[in-house]
Amino acid sequence: MRNELLFTRAALKHQNRIRVVDLLIDSGSTYTIVSWELLLSLNLDPASSSTRRPIMTANGLLVLPEVEVDELHSLGRFVERFPVLAHTIPLGSQVDGLLGMNFLRQFEMDLNFKQRTIRF
Repeated sequence: MRNELLFTRAALKHQNRIRVVDLLIDSGSTYTIVSWELLLSLNLDPASSSTRRPIMTANGLLVLPEVEVDELHSLGRFVERFPVLAHTIPLGSQVDGLLGMNFLRQFEMDLNFKQRTIRF
């Protein structure tokens, strides 16, 4: 936990390539969003994706490309064939993206922000 925010490590796997990243746990985000560069390093090109998802941010509406990783591991759990959105993450950022509800809702869990715990 940093600055009252919850963070977690995650591993994304695609075509035998694995990247371990830091993600902000964001229960207000419908989708999991990771950096464009991370996806390129997994041999995924978001620019070639025909699927786009609209998301609302503090700066307005964005339409982001969606790609599918073979696996996403986080919080001791994993999901196969997992869709993520690509977005430019500012250089020097403390995170590589957001772990959104499309991952979190796959599991029965209790998020306790006051106690800073996650229980399955």
